[in-house]
Amino acid sequence: MHFGLFNLMTQRDKNKPARQVYAEMVEHVKLAEQIGFEIAWFAEHHFSNYCLCPSPITMCTYLAPQTRRIKLGPAVIVAPLYEPVRMLEDIAVADTVSDGRLVLGFGSGYQEYEFAKFGVDLKNSRAMFLEMLDVVESYLGAEPLLHQGQYYKIPETYCRVRPIQKRPDIYVAGLMNDPVTQKLIASRGYVPFFTTGWNTLDVIKQTRDKVAASYAGIGGNADETPFAFQQYIYVTDDKSEALRAADGARYIRRVAMSMRGKYGELEGSFLKEIAVPDELPIEEIVRRMIIGSPESCAEKLTTEFAALKPTHVSCFMAIPGMTQKETLRSMERFAGEVLPLIEKSLGPLSRVGAPVPRKVAAE
Repeated sequence: MHFGLFNLMTQRDKNKPARQVYAEMVEHVKLAEQIGFEIAWFAEHHFSNYCLCPSPITMCTYLAPQTRRIKLGPAVIVAPLYEPVRMLEDIAVADTVSDGRLVLGFGSGYQEYEFAKFGVDLKNSRAMFLEMLDVVESYLGAEPLLHQGQYYKIPETYCRVRPIQKRPDIYVAGLMNDPVTQKLIASRGYVPFFTTGWNTLDVIKQTRDKVAASYAGIGGNADETPFAFQQYIYVTDDKSEALRAADGARYIRRVAMSMRGKYGELEGSFLKEIAVPDELPIEEIVRRMIIGSPESCAEKLTTEFAALKPTHVSCFMAIPGMTQKETLRSMERFAGEVLPLIEKSLGPLSRVGAPVPRKVAAE
């Protein structure tokens, strides 16, 4: 098991310039590299303050010369919004300038508002996403690239710039309840990527069990099922600070759900914060999420890691509303205080979970 840093780059404060959001993100990534994180992830969203990163591949390319060891990955490329050949060339450039440190994350997308602006019907997102994965597989195979599908038609094409890696690791987010997609993920050796939100461990475990069943169904060992999940993490001994972190997480959920549920209200490109029906009290959010003292965070994560045996944990640590100083301090405390406590209980975390797989079965 290894860790990643998830960068959503939300602009909660209208008066905070985009350039400051980016500058703070760069600091987060550099610190993540220093404290031993494996991957820095960059989200993709469009046209609102929910996320100021419309092009995660570009962000990976930007961070490549500013880092040395940490891997860089989009989380995720919203596949239906891309022209495939341009996307593949950008991937090749990012992997080349990072000296083979690119990791790929793909998803089908969910915000109809974004799709409409690109002239793409959200109803076709799943089919376009699956076909795009076929295009990626063709590209990573032998040249030339050639594809004739329902949504994408690519004539015989040779690409002069190619990724340094023969096959970058590929993570896939979403469609956890789609058996066809999960079988494809398992057979191709992709890593399923799940966002926990503030779901209970029982709910997360049910999702992992579905993934394990898909993996076993194509001849894999269910005990070695790859599984990545994302978790909010904020380390503090201060109760009021913990409540502010929970409020920031709640803000993210509110604006995300408003876009998913098509009831989002925008002032230009700035989303109005709207409470979600039946949302949890702020104190319950603190209890459920990895927010609190090092001991509290370690106890919660130890339980999760023992039950889920993850391949990768993506840490959402730059929570909107927290200062840069507070965020950096929390990251340092996570590495210096929380992880050692977990390893006292579970042993070296590098031995927890399955390695990232390669293709394990014929499709």
